[in-house]
Amino acid sequence: MGCVIVLRETPESKQFNSKPKVEANSNDSYDYNTSPEVIVSHGANQVNASRDATRHSECIAIDRMLTGGMMSDQSRLPQHIITKAAHGKVPNGLKCEDFRDEWVNVEGEEESHHWKNEYGWRSGKLFQNEIFKKCDLYVTCEPCIMCAAALARVGIGRVYYGCSNGRFGGNGSLLSLHQESALPSKAHMGYPIVSGVLEKEAITLLRSFYDRENFHAPDDKRKRKAPSDAASCDKEL
Repeated sequence: MGCVIVLRETPESKQFNSKPKVEANSNDSYDYNTSPEVIVSHGANQVNASRDATRHSECIAIDRMLTGGMMSDQSRLPQHIITKAAHGKVPNGLKCEDFRDEWVNVEGEEESHHWKNEYGWRSGKLFQNEIFKKCDLYVTCEPCIMCAAALARVGIGRVYYGCSNGRFGGNGSLLSLHQESALPSKAHMGYPIVSGVLEKEAITLLRSFYDRENFHAPDDKRKRKAPSDAASCDKEL
């Protein structure tokens, strides 16, 4: 599962977008990269890769913004160890070099110095907590209780997610930690949520994730699922 954190506007974007805008239906080329938003962090589930149950995608993205991935990327197992630990059960012929977790705002060698790349993800910038109130988080599945509480603690601006999480959801399915009144603490800040964004696609991704299971686990510890389990996955969300 994955997420991105988007900063709604930066000083660079204000300067860049102060220039006359090109109309989409004009004869001039239209640059879709003129939007003021910029991806400042992203995350994918690293529970298996790090053998750390707290390494959900939201925690990865927060960690990268505040520490440069000190608790996530720097403690992740090397790729060749991940592959070896899979006991020959790497799914779909996935190879060592296929374990990538990269993102760039604007692709292309000629765009390497685009302001979005210079400011956003891969720029090497670290941020303070105050930046989160200007950020939106987009995530495949409803944040679990742990991640929902973490997002409230750092003060995220808004959260958009695809499918609900009926088993562990912290944004209304099980608990409503996005509400400021959920916990009696001044450090717990509420945030608005938008659900159902590309919901069907999100459910498909979640099914694939659970079908894969933890391929690092030895045979005697691997879960045995009934054929109907995968089909009922969306009912549990």
